[in-house]
Amino acid sequence: MVGRTSQALLPAALASLLAASAFAAEPAVGVYLSGVRERVVGKLSEALGRGRQEDSVSGVVTLVADDRFYLQNGDDGLKVLHDGRQPQPGDLVTVYGSPTLEGGRIVFQAEKWTASGRAEVPAARPVAMQELVDPSPRGGVNWLRVTVRGRAIGVTDGGFAISVDGVPVNVMIDRLPDFLSDCERTHPAVAVTGVAELMLDPSALLGRAGYVMGVKLVADGEEGVALEPDLMYYAARRDRQTEQVVVAVVAVLASGLLLFVIVIFRQRRRLFRTRTIMAERKRMADDIHDTIEQHLVGAGMLLKLGRTKEAQDVLVRAKREIRDIVWGLKNDDMMRQSPAEMLRQLAHEENTKGLYRVDTRIEGMPSAMDAAAMRDLSLIVRESIGNAVKHGGAKKIAISSDALPGGGWRVRISNDGAPFDPATAPGVQEGHFGLEGMRQRARRIGATVAFVPRGKGMALVLEKRA
Repeated sequence: MVGRTSQALLPAALASLLAASAFAAEPAVGVYLSGVRERVVGKLSEALGRGRQEDSVSGVVTLVADDRFYLQNGDDGLKVLHDGRQPQPGDLVTVYGSPTLEGGRIVFQAEKWTASGRAEVPAARPVAMQELVDPSPRGGVNWLRVTVRGRAIGVTDGGFAISVDGVPVNVMIDRLPDFLSDCERTHPAVAVTGVAELMLDPSALLGRAGYVMGVKLVADGEEGVALEPDLMYYAARRDRQTEQVVVAVVAVLASGLLLFVIVIFRQRRRLFRTRTIMAERKRMADDIHDTIEQHLVGAGMLLKLGRTKEAQDVLVRAKREIRDIVWGLKNDDMMRQSPAEMLRQLAHEENTKGLYRVDTRIEGMPSAMDAAAMRDLSLIVRESIGNAVKHGGAKKIAISSDALPGGGWRVRISNDGAPFDPATAPGVQEGHFGLEGMRQRARRIGATVAFVPRGKGMALVLEKRA
């Protein structure tokens, strides 16, 4: 199989490897290991360098991969690295190139190859694990077509793994046979035909025994993996199929139950949505009737009296009321929060304007309120803040709450703006509906509202008793 130049080169390289044991002259362990490696690499490089001229090897192609193929000639095998067009299994070829080193093994780096005919691919040699790991027969097994029998134990990145007499063997294969897709559970017995690759421990360079650290088989495609007669596998597969049937039945029943639950849920959601829409329509009608309609009526009366400026102020107020209603509709998510969370978020939104500061101390509020009550509460707070800033020139506002003795809650909105007397403040007759609007919203949620001067500022106190 090996050409004339190779016959002189390969033994020289192997002799260089074995000669490395002569380098050990009882130095320290670290120096010893480092020296052995450096000298082995040096001797091997020197041997390969002397034989760098083009060499040739011949044989039958047994297996072809992406960047390599394998030759066999009788009991000799060789791995050939080649990046170009590849031959086909069964081709009789002569390969031109030079030997090189790969993982402690000498392989052949091809520059080109020529075919001289066709031949039968050598029959696979049945081998046991002992033949793969013992030193003596190693040379007659590496790179040769072999058949190894074992039990599949799991899927790997490049194929699958089998256990042969308790020793794991990696099988490299492009496409996994279907019966191995669940091999981690079923562990089928298989016969794998392919080319053996032995991965060597560095101690092999010193001629030590027990130097094979791993065995890899490059399988002959899917046809290189055969399922062996195995009662244990068929029992496991039957149990697996039974399990799959049970899972499928349970899945069907669960799907039916889920579908039923979805139908019921959708019906209840539609009913709830209908009720919510009706309640929302009523709330909007009340808002329009109690505030906007009064604004528009008042503006009309003022226009008849020729009080254009006052009418304009009322219409601006109506615009603000409309904006508040739209704000409530746009902030439905806020209305689904707890009252405490809603008040904190409202304060945060006001603070983002950067014109004044709103602080909060929220305690004693109920865990939940219906959406309509939440909107009324939020609009009362917003109206109070707006009045304090617009009419009182407030810069600091505080929202606090606590629980009332005997049940209920109290919300206080304090500010440092100019105080006013609610008894003499402009009201509906003058076209100002802000205070009256807050009183109406407070009544809708069953609460009372009071406007209390406090020193140089003002406070709104909203109370709802149990």
